Amino acid sequence: MLADLHVHGMAHGEFNHSKEAIRPFIEYAESRGLEVLGFAEHDWFLEEIKFELIRSLQVETPVSLRVGLEVDHRPGLDCAGLTKEYPFDYLIGSVHEIDGFLFDHPDYIEVYEQWDSDLLYAAYFERLEDLIESDCYDIVGHFDLIKVFGCRPKKSILPAVTDLLQLIKQKHLVVEVNTSGRYKPAGEKYPSDDILLLCRSLDIPITLGSDAHMPRHVGRDLADQVEALTRMGFREIVTFKGRKPEFHSL
Repeated sequence: MLADLHVHGMAHGEFNHSKEAIRPFIEYAESRGLEVLGFAEHDWFLEEIKFELIRSLQVETPVSLRVGLEVDHRPGLDCAGLTKEYPFDYLIGSVHEIDGFLFDHPDYIEVYEQWDSDLLYAAYFERLEDLIESDCYDIVGHFDLIKVFGCRPKKSILPAVTDLLQLIKQKHLVVEVNTSGRYKPAGEKYPSDDILLLCRSLDIPITLGSDAHMPRHVGRDLADQVEALTRMGFREIVTFKGRKPEFHSL
């Protein structure tokens, strides 16, 4: 079973929700053998999402189309107020910022020099905890994104990670396996295998995402990840429809 719930059909504003722009994403999903394709635009494009357009394209493809949203979570964000008027199938919560430091943006790489790596990870995990506690989301996006440019902690993060995963389990959230990190300086997916093994030991459900910002990246490396996840002991992935989870055998 292949699904990709983390596709940005608008990218960072390079595309829009028109048939001409969206169809190539769907066609590439078909070529990758995907059964479910989820468009999860960045929340700053909220007003530009055309739900009916995407759903009208369902008749043209065997791929099941879903509409989600990736929310750039910040402490105090009223996610429910942000999304309650919209018929989303799922919400991805992600942390991209620490006190104005857009740590996954290449223009901010020099800011890493101002941080002790252990303190930076602690600050990131604090915001991730706030995301999990917010009761806003269905999916935790790219769990260890803070490693994107190769910043690594000096001490083990597994105790802190375990606490966060136990909270994720308590909140009945799903962890995303996101392949885009393999094409960043981090050189590996989010989250890392050791974190995924903890997810497996805690029986935390997972989903799949490519974080595609262009059609040819849809479903990238997901087939390989299904094989790896199966070897780790995972037997199913989760998709969503109408904010309700659907479980699929790998």
